[in-house]
Amino acid sequence: MQDFASPGTGTYPRSALSAMNLVAPIVTAATFTAATLLFWVQPMFGKMVLPLLGGTPAVWTTALLFFQTALLLGYLYAHTIGTRLTLRAQIAVHVAVLIGATFVLPLAIPAGTIPPAGEMPTYWLIGLFSVTVGLPYTIIAATSPLLQRWFSLSGHAAASNPYQLYVASNAGSLLGLLGYPLIIEPFAGVTSQSTLWSEGFFVLIALIAVSGIALLRVAAQAPAQTAKPDAAAQTKPTSFERFRWVALAFVPSSLLLGVTTHITTDIAAMPLLWAAPLALYLVTFIFAFAQRQVIARPVLFKAEALALVMLAAMMWFDGSNLAGLSVHLIAFFVIALARHTELASSKPDARQLTEFYLWMSLGGALGGVFNAVIAPELFSGILEYPITLVAAGFTRALFLPPAERLRLNRLDLALPLTAVIGAVLLRLLEVNASDIPVFVMVAILSPLCLLVYHFQERSLRFAFALAAMFVLLHARHDANILTEARSFFGAYRVYSTSDHQHLILSHGTTIHGAQATAPAQRREPLTYYAAEGPLGQAINALQSAHPSLRFGVIGLGAGATTCYSRAGDLWTLYEIDPLVVKLAKDHGAFTFLKDCAPNARIVIGDARLSLAREANGSFDVLVLDAFSSDSIPTHLMTREAMSMLRSKLTPGGMIIFNISNRYLKLEPIVAQTARAAGLTGISQVFKANAAQAKRLISSSHWIALSPDPNALTPLSHTGLWRPLTPDQKSALWTDDYSNLLGAIDIK
Repeated sequence: MQDFASPGTGTYPRSALSAMNLVAPIVTAATFTAATLLFWVQPMFGKMVLPLLGGTPAVWTTALLFFQTALLLGYLYAHTIGTRLTLRAQIAVHVAVLIGATFVLPLAIPAGTIPPAGEMPTYWLIGLFSVTVGLPYTIIAATSPLLQRWFSLSGHAAASNPYQLYVASNAGSLLGLLGYPLIIEPFAGVTSQSTLWSEGFFVLIALIAVSGIALLRVAAQAPAQTAKPDAAAQTKPTSFERFRWVALAFVPSSLLLGVTTHITTDIAAMPLLWAAPLALYLVTFIFAFAQRQVIARPVLFKAEALALVMLAAMMWFDGSNLAGLSVHLIAFFVIALARHTELASSKPDARQLTEFYLWMSLGGALGGVFNAVIAPELFSGILEYPITLVAAGFTRALFLPPAERLRLNRLDLALPLTAVIGAVLLRLLEVNASDIPVFVMVAILSPLCLLVYHFQERSLRFAFALAAMFVLLHARHDANILTEARSFFGAYRVYSTSDHQHLILSHGTTIHGAQATAPAQRREPLTYYAAEGPLGQAINALQSAHPSLRFGVIGLGAGATTCYSRAGDLWTLYEIDPLVVKLAKDHGAFTFLKDCAPNARIVIGDARLSLAREANGSFDVLVLDAFSSDSIPTHLMTREAMSMLRSKLTPGGMIIFNISNRYLKLEPIVAQTARAAGLTGISQVFKANAAQAKRLISSSHWIALSPDPNALTPLSHTGLWRPLTPDQKSALWTDDYSNLLGAIDIK
């Protein structure tokens, strides 16, 4: 935290000096506390909502959109009362509104809340956030700019630079964001968390009231010339300055959501990874608004150009590894820091402080709207990320003096025109991207990257050249891709293997189904669902003992599981995403459903909510395969979920649970919750050999559970399964408590 300037002694009464010595730490503590609560509630309430929507990363993207919009409303409220009311009235009004917000505490999802099935839940989710957390969040969001405003009006010796409080605000935000998964989540359930947060809210009210009293006391005793700074002549920001603030804030906000979606979809759907870009985003504000510049602006200008070129080049290759993840995060940090540093350098006089924050928050909200609302409607892939990178290139012009911003000549357009011609040729010749050797792409990209970076001193030429790189990237024709589609729940791709022997459905880096194209092999389940694997072993053992079975399958994928169907078997398929149903059933690429279970019942919506409405004892077999990329629907792994699943089984029924995951060790969690629900379990880690992998049979990890231990005996006797033993050190997951941090297992 920053130290405030010490007051002088020549013009201030001794009583005022005493109050002044207390003001800075009290106001800093209030600012810090408000920011901590603000960023603590984001992951906390997001965790409350995630179970309703299958744990999809889009919940976090939509949550960020809501929080950015609420921040904008909070800043609008702060600007309104901060410029129209006296200091005393501002303090009274804000404390009163904070007290009024306590009537919605503690924060909780209303009982009986059910998301809409079969449609995009974006607006429903925003509405849910609005009626539950909207009021307290918006009022807390207004606290930081208001405290800075009050401080500037107080007549304190450091009143001319209230932006120092913004550093404390962002430090508190960082603590709230990182402290949640590291300190709060591992030790408290969401009910306790909500209660603790509510207590923090009452502490905040007390801190703000004390801050207000202290500031009023200083203002009353400060010299007349400093007590009323609004009496001085004010220079209003120009329309261009306001546009500049919005544009510079828009790019980092959009990139925040874009890089989050990119790394969780195309690199790793690892839990807690969502928080990494937001933490870096907050750190850039701390650095940018620090009293001393951390990185010189000329150095940052060059580093930002290098970061943009590196990201443009990275997208030509598969960056699905930790090294690729690091490049994306570092580049994002540099690009955001450059723009936030420019914002900090252009911050106005304290009299325009609330307006400055208002326009900044508008840019942030627009970035959220573009990524969370507009992009999913317009694009079938994750195109908002490269589009915002190009926008970052163009906003580099805002870093320069006015005379240099719009210098444009014909050479600036030479590379983009060349790229367009090249793109047209690539399309006409139908050059398949997968057929281009890596060394050829490196040979093309290396001089191109050097050329683009060479243009970094000329902002428009650099931006056009950067756009040219993306034009060429997306002009490459990939003949193997049959369909790309996107919904609230993810971006999907249907493509054929290079030998055209198989069709594959993928979500991010995870394959969710594969089917042979040869008619004689189309009914063969592959990947995780192969007959040689644990699922096939379990279903074949059950079918050997029963002439007919009632199956419930959570997670449709391409529909491969249904090809275990026999005459007399009944199948009910639960799928949260209507788009997956279209890809598996209506699109025509996959034929599992048509060939194997044309009469299967398909229920769209969250599986846990849908299953709860089924009669007890409805199923002989429940297959759980509900992963979204590699993310995990925690609400299907709690004690309450296991008890509900057991109630839907017949006495000798079986739950077959796919827990394959690259980043989480899930077996101890399932073992604990299964035992708590009265289920016995066995586990198998299946390793596909080279011949099986060539046939697209995947390694996988499955658990079989049953209320009757005898039902598992045929599988146990194969020697391939081992008893499921709970880890006594693992805490029991419930609807109220789960700890993803403790489950992370990076090998």
